[in-house]
Formats: sequence, C-alpha cells, structure tokens
Amino acid sequence: FIIPFVILSSIFVGVVFNFLSFFNPEIVNNDGSWFITPVRFADLLAITFIIFTFILLTTIQFIDKIARDSTLIICVILTGFSLIYISFSWNWQTYFINFLITGVGFGFIFPIIIRLMNRVLPSDRSKNPYLIFFFLTIVMWVISFGLIFMLIGVRFWRLLYFIVGTINIFSSILIINLEGRMDTREIKSH
Repeated sequence: FIIPFVILSSIFVGVVFNFLSFFNPEIVNNDGSWFITPVRFADLLAITFIIFTFILLTTIQFIDKIARDSTLIICVILTGFSLIYISFSWNWQTYFINFLITGVGFGFIFPIIIRLMNRVLPSDRSKNPYLIFFFLTIVMWVISFGLIFMLIGVRFWRLLYFIVGTINIFSSILIINLEGRMDTREIKSH
C-alpha cells in the first residue's frame, strides 16, 4: 500500500526542489550551471507555475471526458523524460522547454490522481485517513530526498532530476499494473 504512494509522490520532488532552489541561489550558481542566472531561474519558475495553473484549472473541468488512465501514463512518462533532459541540458533553450513540458505534465497529473484516488479508495470507509496518509507520504518522501541531496551537496542537482525522472518513468509500469487490478476488481464486483 505504501509503495504506490511513494512512487506517485516522487513526481512532486522536482517541483519542491525547484521551489527550494529559488531560495538558495547557490544551486543555480555552481560550475555546472553557467547558463542559468538567478533572475532567469526565477522567471522560469514563474512561467512554469503560470502554465501549470492554467492547465490545472482547464483540465479539472474536462478530466471526466478524457481517458484518465492513458493520459496519466503519458503525462508521467513525459514528465519523467523532461526531468531527465533537464539534468542533461547545457543550454538555456532546452532547459526552458523541458521546464515548460514538466509544468504541463503536472497540470494534467494533479486532477487525474485525485480522480483515480476517488475511484480506488473504498466507498464504504471514510476517505480522510487515506488522503492524510497520501499527503504525509508525499511530504516525507520529499523531505527525505531533500535531506539526501543536502548531505551530498548542491553540485549534484542534475543527479536529482535524473533520479526523479527515472523513477517517474518506471512508476508508469506500476500505474499500468494497478490499473489492471482495478479493472479486474470492477468486473468482479458487477
């Protein structure tokens, strides 16, 4: 029960790391980041947040009309590859484009995860303990990832994006397996 929450919460590690790096300019001023200035990085985060918010607000209304399962898998894989490309980007244009793709992916992922949690959680029980556990798992996973990379140092921020992107790509396999189990459970209940 914990493993799906941990893998799904790894999606949010990149976003939290971006937010924390906004307050710690040392991350964007190290040797591997010669093309990124704090001003460019702040602009990039602001644009990514605006795109994420716009996509989120528009997709919440239409999420029931699209195929949630395949859209979630595509968005998780796309976000994973974007995070991996961020770790390998050495010019501003690819860095910028991959951040925007990541923002669009997160904008689609949020409402889909909420809808799927409503579908997965048992309706006869209260959903509050499950939701609290989900959000606590996200917080603990992000904090543990942050502590690991604070101990390693800020020179390895590219490694963070590579690891999180790889986890996202492999988590799509887990999502496919979970969806297969949910579909067989729904068939048996009818």
